[in-house]
Amino acid sequence: MNYTTFRYLLVLFSMVLACDVHASSSVSLDNLGKLSLTYTPINAVSAMEKPASTGIVKVLPGSPLRIISPMDPQKIEYLVAHGQNVKQNQRIAMLSGSEVHHFRDNLAAKTALLEITKSRFDKNRELASVNAISQDKWLNIAQQYYDAQLTWGHLNHFAEMFEPHSDEDMGYLLAPSKGIFMLPEQAPTDIETQATETQLGAIVNPNSIRLTTLVKESEKEFVEAMYTDSCSVEIEKIEKISHRFFVRVWSAPLPEGCALQLGAQVNVRVKLSVSAHSVPAASVFYLHGQASIFVRHDDTLKAVPITLIGNTDNDSAVFTAPNLANNDEVLTSSISAVQGILLGLGGIE
Repeated sequence: MNYTTFRYLLVLFSMVLACDVHASSSVSLDNLGKLSLTYTPINAVSAMEKPASTGIVKVLPGSPLRIISPMDPQKIEYLVAHGQNVKQNQRIAMLSGSEVHHFRDNLAAKTALLEITKSRFDKNRELASVNAISQDKWLNIAQQYYDAQLTWGHLNHFAEMFEPHSDEDMGYLLAPSKGIFMLPEQAPTDIETQATETQLGAIVNPNSIRLTTLVKESEKEFVEAMYTDSCSVEIEKIEKISHRFFVRVWSAPLPEGCALQLGAQVNVRVKLSVSAHSVPAASVFYLHGQASIFVRHDDTLKAVPITLIGNTDNDSAVFTAPNLANNDEVLTSSISAVQGILLGLGGIE
């Protein structure tokens, strides 16, 4: 027998064996001899709670109101703590240095320039409407006014959060709104920032404080809520980016009385809303790589493929499968022995 013929026969034998194995999905109870066989009914499941995992209390990305300054003060003395609740217009920092003095002078100069250009704009607007001045001259007047207005507006926006001090090199930074004050995050070294602007902090709305955790990608369509020792909160956002077979979920705003501190790591239990079945986890086995269970039909046990959703704290497997009814009986003992007989690995006397 040459090598080519041998390979052909080997492949043919493997195909026949595979067809025989896959064709066999049930075993007669008569072939199980004196095996100890116990059964339990399949239960309906509408919700399941996953084992505890780690959750973090974080600020929803993109939600903080950043406090941007058109200057870079030489000294910033914060008057409130990181994470402290503040009221609108509350003093949150003392700004000091020559840059503060320069900002105050710059604001005064730009205010005066705006008044001059506005007066000129108003006086020439009627003349332009009757073509008493050239279009080029009117365009130049209007351009100067709008440029002055934009420059002043940029400085004045920060001035609304700035309380001058009697010392011209000093001034107070005021909270632009009520919320939780956050110190500025250090910008990554590979990101260029404008030298004329500085982030002095941020204000976070309490509704932006959320609980977040990771769930399996296979469970993301079923997640409904998260539970902690102090409260429960519904899931609001599910990210579309994978973290090594997991996805991040975010809760809705934390309810009042939910004693969770920003930055805390807590044990969370994720609730899944499902239309599924449950059996003891020990009843699940794998046949040709497919999760399966043995279901009793009269005098036979049939290997039924299932789609696993997960396990519960009480060691039950939650799954979906077509053509299964509640109270169908599933095998709970001698699983490996029955699987071996199904695969033709031996019999029981």
